[in-house]
Amino acid sequence: MDQRQNKRYQLKTAVKFSWESPQDGICRSEGFTRDISPSGVFVLTGERLPLGTTVKLEVALPSPRKEASGAFLRTRGHIVRSEQLGFAAVAEMGFRMQFPEISSSRSSRGKSGDGSEDEKREVPSGSQRGTFVVVRCN
Repeated sequence: MDQRQNKRYQLKTAVKFSWESPQDGICRSEGFTRDISPSGVFVLTGERLPLGTTVKLEVALPSPRKEASGAFLRTRGHIVRSEQLGFAAVAEMGFRMQFPEISSSRSSRGKSGDGSEDEKREVPSGSQRGTFVVVRCN
């Protein structure tokens, strides 16, 4: 009997996640979502995280415009199922949506070498939108 309280939606999109390993400290990796609901997500990845592991997730939502980044869904949760294909995580307090910052002032734009304008943004230091390095912890 299926005991899920929320409808799951099939969605294959990039997801970055991190967790703390007692042996290796903070580990980061990437994968793809298989499905998602308001209360959790199944992540396709080669990582085998133990049940109960606390994990931070950042799911990239598709953008309607190819040249722009889409919004992100972020959450902290824990692993409730671990399989060879990936893991299922339950979000502790649902997902928080974050939209990419869009600057409307020309003063925040710089010139690239080809004469076009490139948008430049500074990411607040408290933000988790840094570069993720794939670290395998075994």
